[in-house]
Formats: sequence, C-alpha cells, structure tokens
Amino acid sequence: MNSTNTLRLDGRATTIVFAWGDGMPAAIYHGDRLSDDIDLQMLVKMHGRPLPQATLDVNQPISLHPELGRGFLGHPGLIAHRPNSDRPGWAGQFTFNHRSTVPNGVVFGLLDADRGLDLEIECVLDPVSDVLTTRSRLTNIADSPIAIEWLAAPVIAPAQQFSEQLSFFGRWCAEFDVERLPISVGLTKHENRRGRTSHEAFPGSILLSPTTDEESGDCFAIHLGWSGNHRLIIERLSTGDMQIQMGVLLFSGEGNLNPGESMASPYLYSAHSSSGLNDLSQKLHTHIRNHILKFPIKDKPRPVTVNTWEAIYFDHTHERLAALADAAADIGIERFVLDDGWFRGRSDDTSSLGDWYPDEEKYPNGLQPIADYVRSKGMEFGLWVEPEMVNPNSDLYKAHPDWALGIGSYTKITGRNQLVLDIANPNVSDYLFERLLQLVGDHDISYLKWDMNRDLVLPGDSSGKATVYRQTGALYALMDKLLKHFPKLEIESCASGGGRIDYEILKRTHRFWTSDSNDSVERMRIQNGFSYFFPPEVMGAHIGPAWSHTSGRGLHAGFRALVASYGHMGIEADLTKMSKKDVEIMRQAVARHKQDRDIWHSGTFHRIKTVDKNLIGALSVSQDQTAARLVLAEIDRPRSTVPPRIRIPGLNPEKTYHVSCKTMTEQVKKANRSFNNPLFSGGMEINGRVLETVGIGLPSLYAQTGLAIAFDVVNS
Repeated sequence: MNSTNTLRLDGRATTIVFAWGDGMPAAIYHGDRLSDDIDLQMLVKMHGRPLPQATLDVNQPISLHPELGRGFLGHPGLIAHRPNSDRPGWAGQFTFNHRSTVPNGVVFGLLDADRGLDLEIECVLDPVSDVLTTRSRLTNIADSPIAIEWLAAPVIAPAQQFSEQLSFFGRWCAEFDVERLPISVGLTKHENRRGRTSHEAFPGSILLSPTTDEESGDCFAIHLGWSGNHRLIIERLSTGDMQIQMGVLLFSGEGNLNPGESMASPYLYSAHSSSGLNDLSQKLHTHIRNHILKFPIKDKPRPVTVNTWEAIYFDHTHERLAALADAAADIGIERFVLDDGWFRGRSDDTSSLGDWYPDEEKYPNGLQPIADYVRSKGMEFGLWVEPEMVNPNSDLYKAHPDWALGIGSYTKITGRNQLVLDIANPNVSDYLFERLLQLVGDHDISYLKWDMNRDLVLPGDSSGKATVYRQTGALYALMDKLLKHFPKLEIESCASGGGRIDYEILKRTHRFWTSDSNDSVERMRIQNGFSYFFPPEVMGAHIGPAWSHTSGRGLHAGFRALVASYGHMGIEADLTKMSKKDVEIMRQAVARHKQDRDIWHSGTFHRIKTVDKNLIGALSVSQDQTAARLVLAEIDRPRSTVPPRIRIPGLNPEKTYHVSCKTMTEQVKKANRSFNNPLFSGGMEINGRVLETVGIGLPSLYAQTGLAIAFDVVNS
C-alpha cells in the first residue's frame, strides 16, 4: 500500500488503524491496544503485500468498501446499475474526498463523480466497551435513478488466524443454536428472507482461532443491528485474505434511489478479544448497557413477571384472572401481563387480530377492572398486542383488505391464520398508533408485550412493490412515536418467541421473549447461545408448566425455577393449580432471584463450560468483585458419575469468599448417598485465586438437575 495517510482509534483495550491514499481507506489493524508511541507509517510499511506471479500489478488489501473497479475480484461492497442512463452504474472507483471527526470516531467521505455517487463511511470505537460501530451511507448525486441491489456496511477484513466461526442458527422453540465450523476458501452466504430478524438466521457470527475457548484465545464478533431481511457474507480468497460483509437483503426494487436520495446500511457492531469468548461477550454486554438499552427508570430492578398465556390461553374471565393475580402477588410477583385473548371476538387464533378493542363479552366493563385489581395487589399491569398483524376474519380486514401485504391477485398466504399489515402505509400506521395510544393511555399500561407471529410472504404494498425494507423502518418509527408519547412505557420484543432479537430493535425495547419454549432443557441451550451477544437482564426467562406443550417433556419444579433464575425472571404457568409444594418452590425461587438479580443484571457474565457438554453453567460477578452467583444445570445424562471440577473466573484473587450452595434441585439429593463437602453443609471460605485455578467439586447429578452457588467476600 502506498498510503501516506493514517488514523488510529483507541479504546480501553483495542486499537484500530486506518490507512488511505487517494482511494478507499482500509482498516489495516484491529486488535489489542497498541502503544501510544508506535510509528503508524512503519505499520503501513509492515502491511506491504507481496506481488505473486500471474496477478494484477497492484495487490490491494481489502478496503472498507471493496470495489470491482479497482481490481478486487471478491464480492464487492456495492452492486448497482443505472437503468436507461449513459452513466456507468455497475462498477467504478471511489476517490477520497474528505475526512471529518466525530466523538470517538471518524467519517470518511468518498466520491465517484462519473457514477454520480457519494459514499460516507462512519466508524466509531467506544472507549469503554471497545465495540466498533460502523455504517455506510450512499447518496445518488446524479440526475438519473440508480438501482441498488447490495450495499454492505463497512467491510471487516479480519486477520488470517481466524480459521473457524461460531454460527448462530435455529428454529421456532430452538433459537440460538451454536455450531463451530471451519472457514473454508471461497464464499459462504447466510441469508434471511423472513421479514424479521428470524429464529433461523441470527444476524451475527463470531470468528475464532483453533485454540480459542471461553477464557482464552483470539475471537472477533460481528452483529448487524437490523430487524428485517439481511445477508452475511464470509469470503476467504486465494490470497488467504478474508472479508466479512453484512447488510440488508433487498428484494427487487427496494433499493431504487432517485436523484438526491440516500440509503444507509444498518449499524454493524464488531469487537475483538485476545482473552476468549467470555471477554468478547462482556464487551458486547457493556456496549448494550451503555449505549443500546434505554430503561425509562435507569436503576429500576427488572420486575418479576407473570404472563397469562400458558396459564389460561384464551379462557379469560375476571374471576380466573383475579385468582391468578392473587396467587402471583402472594409469591412476590411484580408485573402481571395479560396475554392474547383479551380483544373483541378473540376466542381462538383464527380471528380478530386488528380489532384492538376489549372484548365486550369477556370484559363488559373494559380492561380497567382487571387492571385496577392487578395494581391493587402491588403489581404493574402489562398487555399483549400484535399490531403488525391482521386476521382475514376481522372487522379491520373486511373494511380495509388493501391494508394487508400481498401482490395483485395472487393468493395471500396466511401464517397462524393471519396476514401482515402494510405499516409503511401512513393510514395503517396512523390507525395502529391511535389504537395503541388509547389502550396505553386509558389503562395506564406500563408494559407492552409486542408480538409478531409470522414470516413475510409476498410482501408487496398496494401497488405490488416489495416493501420489507420500508416495513422494517416503519416498525421503528411506530415504536419511536409511541415511546415519545409514553416515555415510561416498556416494550418486550416477541416474535413467536425469539424471532426478533437484535441491537436495533433493542434501542426501542427493554426485554426479549427469548423463546416460546418453556422447556427448561431447551431453554438452557437457548439462553447459553443468547448470552454471546446479550446480557441477562434483557433475557426473558420464565418458569413454565410441569409439562411443556412445545416439547412434551415433563420437568420438576425446582429445575424449572433454577433455569429461569438468572435472566429476567417470570412465571408462565397456572399458579392456582400448582401443588402447595410447587407453589412454595416458586415463592422461594422468586425471593432468591430478587436477592441476586442485581448481580445477574449488572455484573460481569461468564459461560462455564466443562468436558461434560450437557453441564451448562452461567456465572455473574458483581462489578466490585464482592459477590458472584453461579447456576449449573445438567440437561441430559451426565458424562461421568463424578462431575468435573468447576473453575470460577473473574473473582478478586486476593480476597477470601464464603462459598455456599443456595439451592439444589430435589433430585440432586437422590443422586448421592452422601457427599462430604462443606460447600453443601453451611459453606466454606476459599481464596479467589484458588477458586479460579483449582475450582470446586460437585455432587453427582442426574439429568435435568442442577444447583445454584453463591460467592460472597468475607469481610476482614
């Protein structure tokens, strides 16, 4: 590279160095923080590249926006064309135009005068979290339209030592499955066309070196903050170079820009660690807490929730709901959420979506009596809604069939008996805002569970144009407008469970419904995968019924309570029909969670992995290292009769901790004739260094058993 211009951005533990000449800048370094006195020009020279035989005469590194017009023969950062124009559209060369500074970052301005395109690339490195946030903005400065087929966010070119990736995929009730895969030569695309973030293709990945594990090794995370269709490209070239591109997957016509119009990529978030996957996750968690998540009351504890769905389904009566509220308040629940079935004509899932008025038969006096009753018990009142959806069997659809997405006379394909409203149509969004405004305002609702229960198929507006891109932006606009009107309102993002989980929707919401599965075995896997990108306080984690309707599996009450204890805890089961013994288990679990939630919801999170792949652990250490809490769950048949020792990272090595078992599921006791360990008979005092290097021993465990362990500094 003949570049003479350099710029460095520094975080707490990360440095990024950009270099450029008269063309596109490249990030020539993104890794551990460099010394302040390093010669950046020498770094540029060290980045010089050999020129092999049988290649072009210039061997350019991968830039922030790879260009076919400059000889890059991998996947370009922009694919576009100008129909009916003499201007070149499909390829060209951007030249450096200007550079401007923003807090903790830089904006590069690039110009392609022949193509009539202006490109801005924004890069901001947070000095605390070490997370890099980037975005591309393309403007059509010509006098003719241009059709954008692909616009990547600023491109990541990681070092060659990353030879593996963690791929995050799934399905309904099995979100955030994780697979470790090699990165082969060639191009791999992961695409999502479902119209929401999706269960199947989370918009993110983690690159690793072969020896990387939770506590050591190089790793690199990427995540696109976008709640619609997306594409992830990982390409390793024959040179050994690798690039990662992420952006919106555009349907035909969605990227058309008229003269003067602009299109911006979603924000791309990336972070590096040389200290393992837990350190990487901690950087992402810190960034969410400092910059993404906006609680109306910053330090308010996350309320323990009861949700009515798996307790009553569509069978709403005031008496039954009041009894559930009584039982919930009795065990210490703080928020009561009325789920599906409350609105006009809604006796099953075949009708009435869109008719957002209380059902006159179930609620002859409206929702106010049950809302007042819930609040009289000391709980907040929340409500389930699904604003983007409409049933063909509804008053709204009969009056406005053209408000539903579709294309011409083609059959509109339903999902869960429902269609999707075109919320990019101002008439539709205005109607939804009016209904939500009245519901929230009239009933002083503090919380909305915002659901979205189907993928988008034939997503065309009334003219037949594809509209997923606009639909996603309209969703953000509707939520922003509602939150501006009700600044204390909290929203839960739910989409058949975990179908809409990403950083951009989290800017407007305060909790995710992580999965429709309340099967604790599946939940433990899901929560483990979720934790790579998200902290526990936004992870909705509920105690379900004894028998899970999504899996058919029966689970003991203590195990169900244990698995839900370290997220944003809730109960989704009929407390009025539980045995006295199980109710008491719930009461104790809620009390323990309240004692520990500040540690879980503000501490430093670690995943605990052992040679037993079925033994999953979650640990959170308080910011001042005076306390930590550990949950361990054996989700299937143990690997051995004697479990592996558990090492405890993150404690103060110079402090002594009192270590005790806070709870163990009843079946753990049955798995052991005896267990001579003071940890389980009053506790013991151990140095933090010993806990990290030697660890603690565990009793024998059966499948679907577990325990919670507390670590508290001994005052000296």
